[in-house]
Amino acid sequence: MCTLVANPKFQDLLIYVVCIINKSVIPLIIALALVMFIWGVVQYVINDQEEAKRAKGRQFMIWGIIGLTIMFAVWGLVKILGTTFGIEYVIPQLQQ
Repeated sequence: MCTLVANPKFQDLLIYVVCIINKSVIPLIIALALVMFIWGVVQYVINDQEEAKRAKGRQFMIWGIIGLTIMFAVWGLVKILGTTFGIEYVIPQLQQ
């Protein structure tokens, strides 16, 4: 859970922001890309007679797949680099 300490330093604020992004924003973006793909599938299946609407549904599916692929590829690359170099956080931790 993301918590902000009583007397935050700049580093604590950055860690808090990164935590919010990792736990809220990224899953929301992934969910939106998945919904976009599913919406494209529904439009493609429902509009079997109208070629223009099928093409629009196909575009939603393609862009949804591209978005999901890019997000998971970047997520995997960050995890691989973090594991390789022993980095737990993107923000460097200062010794107190």
